[in-house]
Amino acid sequence: MLVRVLVGAAVGVTILQKVIGENIAFGKTAKQSTTHGEYNASIALDEIYSNRGSTTGLGNPSWWEVDLRGYFSISNITLTAVDMIWNLHMRNAFVEVMDKDVSLCSDVQVAWCGNVSSTVASEEEFTFTCNATFPVRFVRVTRPGNDRLNIGHIDVQGVVATQRYRSHFTSTANRKVSFPSLATSAVTAGACGILCHKSHSCIDFSYRTAASTEANCLLTYEEVPLNSVADHAWRMYTLASCL
Repeated sequence: MLVRVLVGAAVGVTILQKVIGENIAFGKTAKQSTTHGEYNASIALDEIYSNRGSTTGLGNPSWWEVDLRGYFSISNITLTAVDMIWNLHMRNAFVEVMDKDVSLCSDVQVAWCGNVSSTVASEEEFTFTCNATFPVRFVRVTRPGNDRLNIGHIDVQGVVATQRYRSHFTSTANRKVSFPSLATSAVTAGACGILCHKSHSCIDFSYRTAASTEANCLLTYEEVPLNSVADHAWRMYTLASCL
C-alpha cells in the first residue's frame, strides 16, 4: 500500500512508523451531497468496507461529511482510496474541519487540513495534519468539479476538547436515552445539562423528576433519536448544531 503523509499544506514527508489510535469518526453520523447506488456515506467510516467505500453522484462540487457528535482537537485525518478504478474519484479532494454545521449556520469556523494529489493509486493513503485553533465537531471532504467523490475509508484522530460556546439544547417530551454513556442524578434538568456540558463528549441527555438517590440524568454521545425510546416520565434534550 502506498502511503503519503502531508503536513499542513501539500508538503510530503517520510515517516518510519505510523501510529494510529481510536478512530473517533467510527460509528458517528455521516452524510454526502448525493449517493451513487448503495454506496452511502456511512460506508467510509468502517474499514471493513474500504475496498468499496462511499460514493456520491455527479456534483459540482461533491462532498462528504461526518458529525463527530462531540467536540475534539483533531491531530490528523487519513483518507484511503479503494482498490479499484473508483480510486480516481478521490483525486484533488480536500479536507476541512468545522465547529458547526455549515448547512445550518452562518458563523462557522473552518480550518483547512490539506488536499489529495491529482494522481491516486489503488489503496493509497493520504494523511493530513489539522491545526484548527477551535474545538471541531464536523469533518468535510470536498471534491471540486463536476464529478463523483469516492472515499474508501476515513480515519480521524483526536482527543476530546472543551466546547467553548454556551450550550443550547432543544427538548422533546416523552423520550429517554436507551443506552446512556453515564447514568447519574441531578436536582434539575439544568443541572443535568451542566453535567453534560462538563463531560465534553456528551451531545444529548435525558432528565426526569425523581428522588436525589435515583439515576434521573442520562448522558450520551450517541445520535438521537437512534439512541432513544419512548417513555412518558422522561424528556430528551439534544444539543443544537448551530449555537
